[in-house]
Formats: sequence, C-alpha cells, structure tokens
Amino acid sequence: MFNNIRSRRKNFLLFTTMAVLLTALVGYLLMHRLQTDSVQSVQQSIDTWRTTLTAMRWTVIAVIAFGWNHLIAWLADAKILSRAKANLLTGLRRRAVTWLVLLELVLGQGVLVNAIGLMVRV
Repeated sequence: MFNNIRSRRKNFLLFTTMAVLLTALVGYLLMHRLQTDSVQSVQQSIDTWRTTLTAMRWTVIAVIAFGWNHLIAWLADAKILSRAKANLLTGLRRRAVTWLVLLELVLGQGVLVNAIGLMVRV
C-alpha cells in the first residue's frame, strides 16, 4: 500500500518538475525572442505557426485516441502492467481523450475566451 503511494508521489513530482522546466524553457525562449524582435514580428511568426501547431495537437489527440488500446495491450503483454490495470486503463480511454479535446478547445482554440468576449459585447 505504501509503495503505491510512494510511487505515485514520485511520478507526480517527476511530471511536475518536467512541466516546470519545460515552462521555464519556453518562457526563456519567448523572452529572448521578444528582446531581439518587435512584438509585431513575434505575433506574425505565431500567426504563421498557428495552423501547423493546431494540426499537430489534433494529430496527437487522434493518435492517443486510436492507439490507446494498442499501447495498453502492448504494455500488458510486456508485463509492465497487470491485466487488472490494463482493463482499468482501457476503460479510461474515453475520459482521457475527452479531457484532451476539452483542453484543446479551451486553451488551444480559445473557445472560453471567445465566449466571454461575446458575452461582454452583448
């Protein structure tokens, strides 16, 4: 029981640290970019990459949605996951994909910001 808690805590700290480091790296790169270029040129470069990045995010979501069961089956066959955990994770595919789609709509596409903007204008 305690091993599971320790393992979960270790994984949580690992992913949190990785997210913080990636955020700091992106922040540093953006700050460096803003210091060397004007804000308008940065906005233009973001606009040129917007559709490509959106397509990449939707592709990752589609790969996760369609490859989830194959990945779980492979992990179970490799004895990395037990059959009980594999069955549990197979049942969680819809939930994971739903959360990814919601995050993409809210953060990536700005649906929430657009909805608030429409409510404020009315």
